[in-house]
Amino acid sequence: MRGAVAVTSTPGEFELLEGADLLATYRFNTMTAEHHFCGNCGIYTHHKRRSNPNQLGVNVACLEGVSPFDFREIKVYDGSRHPADNADHKTYLAGTLTFTPAV
Repeated sequence: MRGAVAVTSTPGEFELLEGADLLATYRFNTMTAEHHFCGNCGIYTHHKRRSNPNQLGVNVACLEGVSPFDFREIKVYDGSRHPADNADHKTYLAGTLTFTPAV
């Protein structure tokens, strides 16, 4: 999910309105997480989380009426150190992205 702003949902609250026939899915490592993306253009759409398979991360750029530019600050987490890989289930922050609109 690097490079995308995501919000959390659950499978029961998530409804794919169009493009299901174009979705491609990949899994790796523990095979728990399911990463979905458009097989036509390649954009990441959503994923089932490894840390909580009952949650989905959804790319806000794929939501009607929402833009990544609606968020002034975005926390960026260290994707190479997964919470499930350490005893404390610690999440590591890599930094914060800030968006300042032009005048």
